Amino acid sequence: MNILKEFAKIFIKSKLDDEKRKLKDKLQKQIITTTSTSVVARNVAYLGIIDKLDGKGIAEVNKIIDKI
Repeated sequence: MNILKEFAKIFIKSKLDDEKRKLKDKLQKQIITTTSTSVVARNVAYLGIIDKLDGKGIAEVNKIIDKI
């Protein structure tokens, strides 16, 4: 059973890293394409905390960005 747990951990970490990368790309694209200093400041702040997020945190940030 430990082998299955290890595979699950690897899969979850891979998916989480993929979601972080997608979120970073989305935020960086907004930074590049906007002229709003508040959007740039907000996205830079988000980028600063993304690496510390777990799956639930990433889902919440994605919800906020989708509302914009």
